[in-house]
Amino acid sequence: MDLRKSPWINGALYLAALLGTLVAQLRDWHGLEFVCKPLMLVVLSSWFYFSSRRVGDRFTLLVQAGLFFSLLGDVALMLQHLDEFNFLIGLAAFMVAQICYAVAFLQNVLEVGGAEGVWVSLLITVLLLSYGFFFAFDLVPYLDEVLVLPVLAYAIAITLMGVAAGFRFRRTFPRSFWMVFVGALLFIASDSLLARDRFARPVPMGDVLIMVTYAGAQFLIAAGCLVHVLDPEELRRRQALRT
Repeated sequence: MDLRKSPWINGALYLAALLGTLVAQLRDWHGLEFVCKPLMLVVLSSWFYFSSRRVGDRFTLLVQAGLFFSLLGDVALMLQHLDEFNFLIGLAAFMVAQICYAVAFLQNVLEVGGAEGVWVSLLITVLLLSYGFFFAFDLVPYLDEVLVLPVLAYAIAITLMGVAAGFRFRRTFPRSFWMVFVGALLFIASDSLLARDRFARPVPMGDVLIMVTYAGAQFLIAAGCLVHVLDPEELRRRQALRT
C-alpha cells in the first residue's frame, strides 16, 4: 500500500493539521499556526498529486494548480500582520486558485457535453449569482475605496467557481458532483464569513468557522475530483480515447 495515496492516512494528517491550526488561532500561538496551516495544503496537494499522476490530464493539472495557489494564499494571509499588502497578495492568489478550479470544472463539462440536467445547473447559477450580487452589494459600503475592485473581482471569481461546479451536474458521477459542489459552497461560505468578519462586523467564533468551512471545502474539492478521475468507468473511457 502506497501511504502517499492512502485517503485514511492523508485524511488523518489533514485533520491533525486543521486541529493544530485551530488550537494555534484560539491560543494565539503563531509559530504553531505557521507550521500547521500550510501543512494542510501540502498534505492535500501531495495526496492529490500521487493519487492522480497516472492520469495527468488538464483537469488534474488545473486542480493541482488551484491547490498550489491556495497554499500561496494561506501563507500570504498569515503574514498580513507584517504588511497589510500581504492581504491583497493572498486575495490575488486565492482568486487565481478559484479560476483554476472553475476552468477545471468547465473542462469536465465540455468533455462530456450534452444538455442533461442543464435546468438544475441553470437554477444553481441563478441562486449563486443572486447570492453573490446581494452579498457584494451589502459589503461594498464597508470597504475602503482601494479594496472595492479587488474584493469585487474575487467575489466574481469565487461565484463563477461555484457556478462551474454546479454545471457538473449529470456530467460526472453523482458522488463526485456532490463532493465538489458542497466543497464549492463551503468555500463561498468561508470567504463570506471572512469578508463579513474583516470588513463589516465580528462573527462569533469567526476564526473557527472560517477555518473549518475552508478546510472542508478544500478537502471535498480535491477528494471529489479524485473520485471523478479514478472511477473505473472514467479510467476505461480515458484508455479507450488513447487507443
